[in-house]
Amino acid sequence: MQEVESMKRGGKILNEKVSRRTALSTAGKIAITAVVAGVVAGVGGYLAGSSAAPPKTVTETVKETVTKTVTKTVTATAASPSTTPAAELWKQRPFKGVTVKVATLASGPKGPISGALYYIRDRWEAVSGAKLEIVELPFSDLPVKIMADLTTGTGAYDGFVPCSNICGDLVIPGYVHCVEKWFGDPKFPPWDPTLFPWVIAQCSQWAGKWYGVPLDDDAWYLYWNIYWMDYWMKDKDKMREFKDKYGYELNIYEWYKRRTLTWQKIRDVAEFFTGWDWNNDGEPDYGIVMGLKVGEQGPMWYFPFVAPWVVEYGPTRDRTHNVFWFDPETMEPLLKTEGFIEGTKFFGEIVKYGPKAQFTFSFSEMWDFFLMKQKAMFMWSPPDAFALAGDPERSTMRGYLGSAPGPGSEKYYSLTEGRWVDKVNNVGNCSGCSWHGWVSTLSKNPEATYHLFAYMALPDVHLDITSMGFTGVDPGCFGDILVEYGGRATLADYHLPGEWPEARFDEMDLRRMCIAVMNQFFAMDAMWDYLRIPGATAMYSAADTHIIGEYLSGEISAEEALDRTYRDWEKIIDEYGREKMIKWYQEMINYGKPNPYKPRSWIVYEHKPVV
Repeated sequence: MQEVESMKRGGKILNEKVSRRTALSTAGKIAITAVVAGVVAGVGGYLAGSSAAPPKTVTETVKETVTKTVTKTVTATAASPSTTPAAELWKQRPFKGVTVKVATLASGPKGPISGALYYIRDRWEAVSGAKLEIVELPFSDLPVKIMADLTTGTGAYDGFVPCSNICGDLVIPGYVHCVEKWFGDPKFPPWDPTLFPWVIAQCSQWAGKWYGVPLDDDAWYLYWNIYWMDYWMKDKDKMREFKDKYGYELNIYEWYKRRTLTWQKIRDVAEFFTGWDWNNDGEPDYGIVMGLKVGEQGPMWYFPFVAPWVVEYGPTRDRTHNVFWFDPETMEPLLKTEGFIEGTKFFGEIVKYGPKAQFTFSFSEMWDFFLMKQKAMFMWSPPDAFALAGDPERSTMRGYLGSAPGPGSEKYYSLTEGRWVDKVNNVGNCSGCSWHGWVSTLSKNPEATYHLFAYMALPDVHLDITSMGFTGVDPGCFGDILVEYGGRATLADYHLPGEWPEARFDEMDLRRMCIAVMNQFFAMDAMWDYLRIPGATAMYSAADTHIIGEYLSGEISAEEALDRTYRDWEKIIDEYGREKMIKWYQEMINYGKPNPYKPRSWIVYEHKPVV
């Protein structure tokens, strides 16, 4: 009861802190070498007592250049649904006559997240026998109305698909079901939890147990315009100009290959491409673009950016290794540590090489600026760009989308040693909302609601959602990744080879996507935890106000912005109760236990210029 009362006070904070936000409202010829040693399709060990099906061997012929054809055999560990009659019970309309009401982001039948629910509704209703009622709520209202429904005991919604930073607010007071009790029951779709990478799985977990069902696989990636990057890399005068100014040669592909793609280098390249007409449209262009409109999701750009200055890998989840947000012993925010200060200053410096209009950009304006107008050489963005790039109505860059995991930093501050370490530090992230499904304990139809979310997590359904175009549901599940890079999907699953609209992805864009996703989730030096303790939504809102709003506008210094955010976070922590928050944060990060993230082999991307 004390925890519930604490959460109700947290609901008050949420209402006070959450800002009003709007919803998310020519062929290249390259060679790709996939080094897949140590990369397996499936990560076991999330669920005690779970078992995976025997490895599935898939042989596929893949074009790697226009003249060379290779055949690859990849062994993938994944659970394959049984075809026995008992395993088909979930298709026999087990919930005939039931209506399930799900609250999610208001984007309409073809917009992000809500569009995915509309897309599968008829198919799910056919196999479940139930009816799905989709309740659309604006981004800022969604967490507030969910919590109001739960804290008042109204029970208006059977389930929710919200931003995952609400996880702690849902789990701690017992507002959502632990879905593990339904695992293995033939009445439900046999989705495989091991097909979701740990970094994504954590967004649906608490203290190692599953409370949600993964859907979206958000992370922030670096994108670039391959056509114009390659064009200028062939210009000897421009390349000499770059080397004379910065003291080294520009070669983003070699940096990516050798794991030395850092924000320090990207800063130089972004500066180099700012202020002159490099795309021949008659106007000056820019080095980078982000979507930094206050009141939306600006902190999602900021936190994974600074993580390489802060996070230090270790085999154990202890006080100074694998931490980013707080000191797990005291709950003091790490915002005023040397790594945060340096990374924040660098963030403020690099955004100067984007258009001033990016401070009014939401997602759609940013994507239009980069993908359609080609006005920025780089974009720092969630993985929706993978799907959007192939759509001629949203992009002029089909076939030319360069992509990589988040860049590292050339140094980081070691909390363990209390000093700067001069070493490239690549830190993977799962920034973004990563919209997952949760079953309310107030639901009168919890099993039918779980059936829906389990259905959407089936590998073939999830792949269909992510490959049919822009739904806001991003790739990351092993079912979405091509077999030669450690996944289960084939080119035929993506309707390739082929052209728009049947083939939503360009093949080379797709291959670069698979490599970027696998490197992001499995091969970085360290991994960034997703903030999902109670009060996380309010904490993001405070960072949005002070860092994205006040600091980036030049009103205050980086140190002052961090101090103001620090003080707001301290108030939120004290409001919930510091001792409780310490306990919850330690549960969130599995404090004192072995680190579930262990870096695997880097998948090497070999590039052949397209111009």
